[in-house]
Amino acid sequence: MLVVVLFFLVISSIVIFFLRRDRQTKLLLGLCLSFFCMFVGIIIYLAKTGGLQTGQKFLLFFDTRIQRKLAYMIFPLRRLGYLIAFGRTMFPGFLLMIAVNYSMSPRLVKWKKWEGLLWVLPGITLILYLPSIFLSVGRIHTGLQIGLINATIAWIALYVFAAFLLLVHEYRSITIPYCRKQFRYIMLFLISIGIMYCFYFRQDPIQVYQMYSAEYLRYGGVLYFGQTGASISRMILFSVLTTLFGCFGFLNLRTYSIMTREEKNGELMIQKQFDMASKGISVFVHGMKNQLLSNRVLGEKLKEELQKEELDRERIAQYVDMISDINGTMLKRMEELYRSIKSNALTLLPVDCQKVAEKTLDRFHEKYPDVEVQVEILTEDQVLADMSHLSEALNNLLANGYEAILEAGREKPELKVRVYEERLYVTFEISDNGKGMSRQVQKKIFDPFYTSKNTNNNWGMGLYYVRQIVKSHFGMLRLESTEGIGTRFFVEIPKYGHQNR
Repeated sequence: MLVVVLFFLVISSIVIFFLRRDRQTKLLLGLCLSFFCMFVGIIIYLAKTGGLQTGQKFLLFFDTRIQRKLAYMIFPLRRLGYLIAFGRTMFPGFLLMIAVNYSMSPRLVKWKKWEGLLWVLPGITLILYLPSIFLSVGRIHTGLQIGLINATIAWIALYVFAAFLLLVHEYRSITIPYCRKQFRYIMLFLISIGIMYCFYFRQDPIQVYQMYSAEYLRYGGVLYFGQTGASISRMILFSVLTTLFGCFGFLNLRTYSIMTREEKNGELMIQKQFDMASKGISVFVHGMKNQLLSNRVLGEKLKEELQKEELDRERIAQYVDMISDINGTMLKRMEELYRSIKSNALTLLPVDCQKVAEKTLDRFHEKYPDVEVQVEILTEDQVLADMSHLSEALNNLLANGYEAILEAGREKPELKVRVYEERLYVTFEISDNGKGMSRQVQKKIFDPFYTSKNTNNNWGMGLYYVRQIVKSHFGMLRLESTEGIGTRFFVEIPKYGHQNR
């Protein structure tokens, strides 16, 4: 059973690595490979020593034929012992590095540039556990060797405890449901595999180097065989849990990796679309031409009316209103096209989050003066932002939310703006109880020229504009929507500082 878990972990981590190839997946691959090295070494060692009960054989080998093949493998004990020592030493280093990289605690971030120092203790331990050096230390003085064993157990326990603490703290610090859900299974997977590791890290490879070293046993050392017999039921339980959480964790990572890859591919697609913007502009010009032709026809009719001896003022006023409406529509569409497509320079300056929210509400109430918006500002932090562009982007989300509420026909409309601190970011959350969006629509709404509204007045450029502005602020845009219930947008902008009052 444990063999199956080991191969599952390694194969899954390799698949995820090739999907994402970022820092987290590299560390995860290292974690799983070190876990694999340690337990494969232990399994081979126990296969060679023999004397296992039926339940122990099932846990370790799943099939007795696997045990027999491993038992007859030619594998020198010193190499086998160092394989176990290598996996045992590297695992806590990778686990703590993963926890540090996932952590966005402001107190920890400033120390991340020194994270390489975390490998000092594992590096020293790997050198000291080289069979020639380790056995030489024992020949010099047995107490020195036992001291090395205890010191190694101490720093490993410290690393694992610190990693667990950081993972739990990070999970509790996340408030955005989407991010919290994404991180939950990753945390459970790392903790469950860490607990499995904890069952064996106290057993030192000296017993493999020296085959049940008498000094090691005299000083209270625990044998792999003894530990397996004592905890067979617990090991089966944690093997099942690790497999379960591993499935969820890797599935979650895979889903996130695919989303990230699709987002990058989407960016390429969008760029390609805008490389062919002339086609879109051609459509725009064609539409404008039709509007101008309509104006020309109305102009001719207006001229005919003015040349008559008896003026029909009502008809003339009708023609004038029609021309004015067409001109207003054209100007509005031209302004939207200019604002959405033209590449404008942004000037990022320190601004108070409250002022950004106030500017957003001012813009929104210019169009919807009587609409009530619930506002909740829970932070006094500042962000580096272009006030005009960022508030316009947030206003776009707010307006979309209100229009969704109108389409849903809610008796009690709920349009909210919340501003709060989310670790290294300030989050502008805009939510509504409108009609919500299906998963199919959610995949398309950020594409340029996509819209589910009246295409005569909406060009589908608003959310693309929002996304580009957020990225220009080095931020992230997240969406959560349930059809028939409502939608929430999360605009996360990196914190700049805390304003002084």
